[in-house]
Amino acid sequence: MKKCLSNIVILFLSLPVLFAQVNPRGEATVELSGGTVTINYGRPALKGRDINTLISPGEQWRLGADGSTTLTTKVALTFGDQRIERGTYTLRGKFVGEEKWHLLIHSQDYTKVAEIPLTLEKGSEEVDRLTILLSGQGKDGSFKLKWGKLVLSVAFSGS
Repeated sequence: MKKCLSNIVILFLSLPVLFAQVNPRGEATVELSGGTVTINYGRPALKGRDINTLISPGEQWRLGADGSTTLTTKVALTFGDQRIERGTYTLRGKFVGEEKWHLLIHSQDYTKVAEIPLTLEKGSEEVDRLTILLSGQGKDGSFKLKWGKLVLSVAFSGS
């Protein structure tokens, strides 16, 4: 009985290690006139893998690792003709096809709120750990994701 109890205690104490996140979390923030926009995401590393073999056309990707990528905005955002009210959302990426990507914005219950085309660039440098950048001035902002030589971006404005 003592051996069984000690095994249960050891298992219980090791659970946090077993479920620990392997990848660090990242946060990108920009202050627009009217409020703050923040993205929190997991930062996986490529570790020599080819990003083009990790996702197939038509598939969605959670734009990170070890948990959802979240967008929290204190100001309504407009991406082209699509408006996102202030609040907290889950972000996903969709590889539509040859050199076409979309940013998917879902509400907390995973209902799709918007699907926004992204601009694809081929980066000149290899970025091993996924990086999301937000920048802006006044009411205009920009989202940029870098991973491998993939660079995805979209402009937005706050109101």
